[in-house]
Amino acid sequence: MSETHNCVPLFSFLESERQARIRRSLVIEACMRGTMRAFAQWLRVLALRGTRWARSLADKQRLRSAVRELQQLDDRMLADIGVTRGEIESAVRDGLPIRMMRKSRHRDWNGVSARRQAA
Repeated sequence: MSETHNCVPLFSFLESERQARIRRSLVIEACMRGTMRAFAQWLRVLALRGTRWARSLADKQRLRSAVRELQQLDDRMLADIGVTRGEIESAVRDGLPIRMMRKSRHRDWNGVSARRQAA
């Protein structure tokens, strides 16, 4: 009489364990890929915002420096430029006032006004 064993052969058990390890490795790799992708995206955003912040800071520093330089000029020099002392800040930030753009008295070396030169 032959005995029947109700156990799984050892080879089948080892094979299923090997398959489980392979699947676990694939899941871990996918998680790591996703994590690294998210980290790279976060790092990219951080670098872009840092660069934007540094440029903004440098722009503000340049504007403050230009205002300081114009504040050091006397009223006659400012009048030659076409800016009053009260308009320095807005002239630096927004450009010359519109009244100056309309009646430009500035002339080039040949004595031609800026308006005629543009036409």
